[in-house]
Amino acid sequence: MDQLLAALADPERLRLYARIVLDELPPREAESPVARKHLGRLLANGLVERLPDGSLRADPAVFRRAPGQVDAHPTVPRRLTGFFAHGRLTTIPVRPVVRHELLVHLTDTLFDADRSYSEREINDAFRTVHDDTAALRRYCVTDGLLVRERDGSAYRRW
Repeated sequence: MDQLLAALADPERLRLYARIVLDELPPREAESPVARKHLGRLLANGLVERLPDGSLRADPAVFRRAPGQVDAHPTVPRRLTGFFAHGRLTTIPVRPVVRHELLVHLTDTLFDADRSYSEREINDAFRTVHDDTAALRRYCVTDGLLVRERDGSAYRRW
């Protein structure tokens, strides 16, 4: 429950959440850089979900779940815990071996092996743990963990 309250503690994020609850957030506004930044935290905590048509819906059931069921990410491997705080990645490791281990963990927990993802879906998933989605996406592609279609239209887990 503390994570939910922390996610709503930011006034800008709380306003965004309220607009989603009241269905007053136009899709164009949801794509603004400020909204996308705050939306990542709302998505990560299960307060908001993105529907297949791309629209957003607030999930009030998240407030009724038991405290242990709110965590959006499985347990982080012990070796990687120093890179996380409050469920968010604080820094991307510089050492290639450690960074690769982190990327394997993220791709295993965020993406299904049997489906394709749009770049937007990849960014939304990575935004749940870190704001630099481009770096995470690029590292995953160069490490061979995500395969990008030649035309850039879709990604899939390798």
